[in-house]
Amino acid sequence: MALNTLYFPFYVPPVTGGDYVAIDHIVGLNMLGFDARALYLQSDSGYLKFPVPVVRAPVRLNSNDIVVVGEVHKQLFEQLRGLDCVKVLHNQNPYYTFLGFDTVQQLNAYPLAKIITPSHFTEAKLVEMGVTKPIRCVRPFIPSYFAPGTKRLQIAFSPTKRPQESSYVMGRFKSQFPEFADVPWVPLTGMPRQTCAQIMGQSAIYSAFPLLEGLGLMNLEAMASGCHVVGYAAGGGTEYATAENGFWIGETEHEEFISKLKDCCDLVRGKAFNPYIESGLETARSYSRENFETELRDCYLEIMGPLAARFRK
Repeated sequence: MALNTLYFPFYVPPVTGGDYVAIDHIVGLNMLGFDARALYLQSDSGYLKFPVPVVRAPVRLNSNDIVVVGEVHKQLFEQLRGLDCVKVLHNQNPYYTFLGFDTVQQLNAYPLAKIITPSHFTEAKLVEMGVTKPIRCVRPFIPSYFAPGTKRLQIAFSPTKRPQESSYVMGRFKSQFPEFADVPWVPLTGMPRQTCAQIMGQSAIYSAFPLLEGLGLMNLEAMASGCHVVGYAAGGGTEYATAENGFWIGETEHEEFISKLKDCCDLVRGKAFNPYIESGLETARSYSRENFETELRDCYLEIMGPLAARFRK
């Protein structure tokens, strides 16, 4: 039985990409033999929706227990400040940093053992901001259910972060190129992740509308699903976006956006060979479970240090 535990707090059941990454950390740590659990901070039955070991608050933290907290949870950081536990910041998006801390100085003064990021972009951005805490990158993996299926000419997209702009681009595209006005646009909202994967697998094109990302996971999921990606890299996506694996658009360059969408539709209707698809698949393959598990193991062993055996189940 483990003498210490790694806790990952949640206020709601997992719904976002960042939530799923945290869940993957819990799963991966348990597969390595460590006692890692979600810590559900609400009193309702939401804890029943977790696919990993979960405990409900309140819990009594033992000395040297590790609590891994997302970057947006300002109140939780304050509650943990004086407790005898190891605090780790899981900063999945540098642009959300000031939702958890008022200033870089406040972050640097907080007793953090480590900051974990999902990309070297996020790591570099934090350093650029003046963060002096030790940082370790653990890149997420793309689940195997994101895979090419039987393709059709349709455009998958997520309007969540840019609802006005995605509506504008879609309307402009249909208006300027009426020959493609009947091409379906399928919004990936309000559905399980596996359903998103199924739609991506069927869609020839993914229109990317991320905003201020630490990585941009959905772009990678679309590549793994064999979509031709057209749209924004949005910060973190610059870590993997190349001229070979997608049509990447500069901010507000809407004429270029709709023009590249037309080029994609022409490729699909003409059944021409599309080298961007294979390049995108190759990019996505670098975000493998094997690479993730190696980076995860090395990172958390570094955090646990000589006490690692205490976390063994």
